[in-house]
Amino acid sequence: MTNGEVDAHVVQLRHRRREMRLELARVRWWRRMVRARTDLSVARLADVSELETLGLDDAWEALAADAPTPVELSQAIWPEPSTVTPRSVESLAALDARLQSYEERVSENLETVTAQMVKAMGSAHATGAHSSGGAHG
Repeated sequence: MTNGEVDAHVVQLRHRRREMRLELARVRWWRRMVRARTDLSVARLADVSELETLGLDDAWEALAADAPTPVELSQAIWPEPSTVTPRSVESLAALDARLQSYEERVSENLETVTAQMVKAMGSAHATGAHSSGGAHG
């Protein structure tokens, strides 16, 4: 490969690596959203009235005196009644598993492109050093 070809190859690999890094960030963001939605769905399935009647001792009641109640919190999180079922939580888990698999493939691809880029940059450096007759040759 000539110096120009090596340089073009390095530029192409840099671009590909940048794309893989952006895609990996996007997938990780979506995984966080799915996990958060799963947490909210599981919490929605919990019986809020049960949480209110846990029998707090006096010290805890004093500590929690100004704290929002479970009902206030659930109304803030779910302003409108939603249909959350154990099946919807299972669907979210399946979606997260698919995202995890994709994340692993993107991550592996990023590592491969990075290794190729490092190798190409090393070749470019070695070719430049030999052609210029430098002492590092």
